[in-house]
Amino acid sequence: MNPQVSQNTLKPFYKNIFIMFRGTLFAQVIAIIGAIFVAKIYGEEAYGIFGVFISIISIVSVISTLQLDKCIVISKDDTESTNWFNFLLFLTPIISLLISALLFAFSIYFFEEKLNLNLIFLSLIGASLLSFNLVNENLLTFKKKFSILSNSKIFLTISNISFQFLLYYYFNLFGLILGFLISQFLLLLFYFFKNRNVISKPNLKEIKKGIKKNNTIIKYLLPSSATNAIANNLMPILILTFFGAKEAGVYFFSLKILGTPLFLISSSVSNVFFQKSSELLNENKTELLKLTKKIVSINLILMLAFLIVVNTVGMTILESIFNHKWNNLRSYSLLLSILILGRSAFSPISSLVVVLNKNLESLIFNIYLFMVNLIAVYFGYLYNDITITILILAIFGSVGYISLLAYFLNHLKTIVKK
Repeated sequence: MNPQVSQNTLKPFYKNIFIMFRGTLFAQVIAIIGAIFVAKIYGEEAYGIFGVFISIISIVSVISTLQLDKCIVISKDDTESTNWFNFLLFLTPIISLLISALLFAFSIYFFEEKLNLNLIFLSLIGASLLSFNLVNENLLTFKKKFSILSNSKIFLTISNISFQFLLYYYFNLFGLILGFLISQFLLLLFYFFKNRNVISKPNLKEIKKGIKKNNTIIKYLLPSSATNAIANNLMPILILTFFGAKEAGVYFFSLKILGTPLFLISSSVSNVFFQKSSELLNENKTELLKLTKKIVSINLILMLAFLIVVNTVGMTILESIFNHKWNNLRSYSLLLSILILGRSAFSPISSLVVVLNKNLESLIFNIYLFMVNLIAVYFGYLYNDITITILILAIFGSVGYISLLAYFLNHLKTIVKK
């Protein structure tokens, strides 16, 4: 194959990544600076409750779309993509309502504290907003409106940090959560304004055909994604339950600081890579393998450099800002760096699960990850030492992600040879 042709084919890909990266970089710089000072004024306990809130909405929002939002991106034309979009606008609130009823009933039965009930209620509102925004983002991804997505990240970050600062004086404990909800709602209004021309009644006959055609999404990807969401977001909830809100706050903040560049790269690359990889799978499998390897290599080098800086100079600066109040921040950060580095090996290219229809394999991996979380908390609680919990999670979680990456690279090599 002519290398020049290959380069010309990928030029729009790199251009779109740059557009997404530019907006996301600006947003994340603001987010990380804002997060540090927000954490300083709110303290560990409020940040721990916020971490649990984020964990709940991350889990529920995955289930509420039934993962059918992926069908928007892999649609063959505008009509099909728009039809999925309109169907999900109808489906998402119904699923969210059902989940809300179940969780609220569960909460009333098990929790007597008003704080826990308020947290669950606000989490369910947040999950609904997040789900609607995800559906809108997938439609914009299909349409290659990466500039809009990039600008929306900047808008979301600035509004989120601003409202969290303002609301601290009125809602000391829940200001972080309410600031997040307001910014997500404003983003939803923006997305609906951009996508208003395509909102219509869905064609349910075509949806039924689409579900049948992509039956592995509900059969394997949904339970896989739900398990993955639980595995990746369960720890703050378990830490709050077994070790307290302050420990949950330090854990969540450590993960947020370390995960910022991973989110930056993943959110910049993943949407563009999802769309491009589905094209290359049909047009040029060799180029898909090369592109995947390149993204993984660059990501790992950048993440390793960042993690070294954070765990040396970064921790010294943070401890100075927090006046050494956030206990165990340095040790948590060092241990969680192992997990973040492993996760960064696969996260930006995770859309290959859908593109290569490897939903069953993804489900198996996520069950493994879920079990690692439970085992980690069990031994930490058994020996009354949260460090043991984080160490087990970091080592075995990282090994899992690297193994998953090796499997997908090997599979790509196999299909290239065919």
